[in-house]
Amino acid sequence: MSKAFKLIVAVFFPLFGFAQNSDSARWKGFKNMYSNPYKSFEACQIAGIRTQSELSTIGVSNKFICPFLFKKRLEKETIDKTIEREGNKSLSFEANNEMGFVNLKSHLFHNKSINWYVKAGTHQRSYTRVSNDAMRLMFKGNTESSPYSFDNNSYYNLRLSKIGGGLYYHNEMNPKPYNLSFGVSVLQGLNYGRIKTYERNYYQGNEDSFKIGVNYDAEFAGTKAFSGNGIGIGFEFMFNQKLSEKSTWGIAFENMGAVKFNNKLTSYSAYGEYSFDGLFISDLSRLKEENYIKHKLDSFTNPITNKKEGESKMVLIAPISFLYYNVHLSSGYYQIGLRHNGTIANPVAELRYFNFISPNILFGASLGTIGAWYLNTDVNWSVKDHLFIQAGVFHLEALALPNNLGGIGGNFGVQYVF
Repeated sequence: MSKAFKLIVAVFFPLFGFAQNSDSARWKGFKNMYSNPYKSFEACQIAGIRTQSELSTIGVSNKFICPFLFKKRLEKETIDKTIEREGNKSLSFEANNEMGFVNLKSHLFHNKSINWYVKAGTHQRSYTRVSNDAMRLMFKGNTESSPYSFDNNSYYNLRLSKIGGGLYYHNEMNPKPYNLSFGVSVLQGLNYGRIKTYERNYYQGNEDSFKIGVNYDAEFAGTKAFSGNGIGIGFEFMFNQKLSEKSTWGIAFENMGAVKFNNKLTSYSAYGEYSFDGLFISDLSRLKEENYIKHKLDSFTNPITNKKEGESKMVLIAPISFLYYNVHLSSGYYQIGLRHNGTIANPVAELRYFNFISPNILFGASLGTIGAWYLNTDVNWSVKDHLFIQAGVFHLEALALPNNLGGIGGNFGVQYVF
């Protein structure tokens, strides 16, 4: 770990000096955290909204990302520095917007331990991995005579809206109390895209004469909001348990299910090697002929696209998952967890520290890795017993070192308890 990250860890993971006999009174003040194993169940109703978005990168710095995202001038020096880095480049994005209502007063099936909730929102996840040659061709053009390789590149994007609800079960009588919830929602698929390249993908030549090798498949549904609507069903599951007065564990699966795109999917695929020696026009008068140029180009592009429109497909949605173990020591709460965003990206190993810095403020910081180190921080604030605010900033390390590291994001939420 670099000296910069050692300094960050020292700043954000302090061992607070004060001892804690019990935080039960403090946890009781955060009524919105009804499913926290350290907190006893309390009958209430909770209405709230939350929003979260995060972009994480490997091999790409914020100095490259920010101008590209916000359509600012991207300096040649920044492009060169990014391409000079060895290895594939990847970007992973996740966004959630949600509003919900949890009723912990009304019981179902005459059982005081079973309550219900409803929620609605949107979810998006994207993942892109490109080779260094792909980056070079996209941002510098075909300036080299050697082949550009595109093996094992991938792209995935899914955006959907959802509305549904579920049941929440709490067992306080168990020697090891636990909470369990299960939800079902109706999904509307807004956009879907997937590209995968395999071995023997290359480009060699210039704009007038080039050879390419292709071995890929791709599919898309919807390029604008609501244009590629699919309908499906989604699920979510949460379980956590208090193992002792000091330790808890939990597991959660969110935004999983399936969406069916009926007659709205366009697919592409090809395998082979092809050459293009320029567009020959025997007589300028032929330019007046309808579809002449289009026919010439189609004779080349058709074999390497094999485009099929109006297809149907059931798209399976892998869960956003999180598994963790938490322990309470005199210096605070420590949590080790494993996250996965439901794409082919690597899982994220995470160490989290959180503690009460005052009776009504809970501060947290998370240090993890997705191939590169990251640092997030968050705060939960109990404003006046009934109003609660959560806010967080992601990738502090990239904000501090934008020339070398990449990543940006945050979250914000408000709940009212009555």
